[in-house]
Amino acid sequence: MIRGNHSKFWVNFSKYYSKVLIGFFFRGIKFIGQYEEKGLPILIISNHFSWFDGFIQILLNNKVLKRRLNFMMLEKELKKNMILTKVGACSINKGKRSSIESLDYAVEMLQDKENLFLFFPQGKIKSIYTRDFVFEKGLLSYILENMENEYQLIFNVNLIDYGARRKPEMRVYYETQTINENTNADDVEQMFNQFAKACFSKQGVK
Repeated sequence: MIRGNHSKFWVNFSKYYSKVLIGFFFRGIKFIGQYEEKGLPILIISNHFSWFDGFIQILLNNKVLKRRLNFMMLEKELKKNMILTKVGACSINKGKRSSIESLDYAVEMLQDKENLFLFFPQGKIKSIYTRDFVFEKGLLSYILENMENEYQLIFNVNLIDYGARRKPEMRVYYETQTINENTNADDVEQMFNQFAKACFSKQGVK
């Protein structure tokens, strides 16, 4: 597997680039949610609807969570853009024996209170209008079953609203979840769907 190799220069550049990029394509970005700093590592689960997702996560982390961002990509895709390792990307080969090493790496990252691990449970980009989220549960199940230290689980749903404007507004919804040692991947999937439903309701979507 390919491990993340954070570079201060590239991490700072990614923050600047994300702000400029989102500012160019959207008329604004609004962060809506609740988060209490507890000095714990963070696992964040988000919907995956566009090419912009990673940049949105960088802004959410910089604005609210303030952790060292880590995320996982397919190894064949990461090899095409290795610079992403400098901002926290690591790799996985799904269905390969080496994937266990990647899963262990995710657990390792969540043992450090400075870290945030980003997980897109849908596995690939889906329509922003997706209402029933079906998770690929391999990574999530492995984390839930193997984590021995405390961490915070945060849900994030990103939606856009045009209104009567030419450019849309990005709305970033987030919420801290309560879990225990008996929480499994099916529970988390159900909880995420409930959270997403509430986010769509706030958007005025039935």
